[in-house]
Amino acid sequence: MKIYELIRLAVEIMFTPISDDVLMLTQVGIWASKDINPYVVWVSSWITLFIAFLWFFLVGRFFRQVPLIEKWMAKKWLQKAEKLLDHFGAGAIMLAFFAPGVRHPIHYIAGILKFPIKKTC
Repeated sequence: MKIYELIRLAVEIMFTPISDDVLMLTQVGIWASKDINPYVVWVSSWITLFIAFLWFFLVGRFFRQVPLIEKWMAKKWLQKAEKLLDHFGAGAIMLAFFAPGVRHPIHYIAGILKFPIKKTC
């Protein structure tokens, strides 16, 4: 397993519309065909996913600072999302990872709402 494979996987997760599950299973299949230690594959996969989803969070933080986008965001929906995040906290973000369709937006929303990273780690 080479570092560029991990970087490529993270970039694919961040920038392609293909499902994360498909990308991850394809990469794990490639690593399995190379007889790489399954524990190394498992740990590397989680680290790569963590980096990719942290990137989504940081993109949300960045877009929160752009004045034009800040005016465009619906205050009602952001207030509702903020209330849910305050109530459920980091657990909602962690559980959202296992819910397709919510996996990416929850990280963007957490970034936009400036949800503290310390609470999620």
